[in-house]
Amino acid sequence: GALHVDFGGNFATFCGWVIEPNAQIYLVAGNPIQAQEATVWLRRVGLDASPGYLDGAMFAWSKVGLPTAHIRQLDAEEVNAAARGEMKMAIVDVRAPSEFAQQHIQNAINIPAPELRTRFKELDPKLPTLLICGTGHRSSLGASLLKQRGFEDVYNAAGGMSGYAAAGFSPECPVCVVPHGPRFIEKKIG
Repeated sequence: GALHVDFGGNFATFCGWVIEPNAQIYLVAGNPIQAQEATVWLRRVGLDASPGYLDGAMFAWSKVGLPTAHIRQLDAEEVNAAARGEMKMAIVDVRAPSEFAQQHIQNAINIPAPELRTRFKELDPKLPTLLICGTGHRSSLGASLLKQRGFEDVYNAAGGMSGYAAAGFSPECPVCVVPHGPRFIEKKIG
């Protein structure tokens, strides 16, 4: 039932897209410093209720025998096989419409990640579903949203369109190569 929002991406913005303002947010973090930094970023988008975190991250959870769920990561070769129709599945591109317009996999459906909360009804939950974005961050979030809504057979395109292009299966997406998010800008400028 957890959401996957990778701290390496645009964490605060992605959380703001999909977490209700008054939700109690329990973080999965490797240590107290990571949890504290994540809490600061959550507060910057008005998500103030973070009463605790899972120290030791998912390793600690698994180590005591608690159940987990998994989303299989497909590499660029497997994504290309899906794009060629060798694997019967829906391909959902969760990038913004402007990114999708620049470059996308033929026959992919464009549903931006934050819209999956409501537009998941446009997809067949019985059909295997592959999600892709620019790097894999938003598609991981989208995959966790679909899992919460009863989709069983969900896949994430590891590396996203950037990895797909780097493997030679498409031209490089001009929008995908630009790092996004205030944390990336801050590190380059500050």
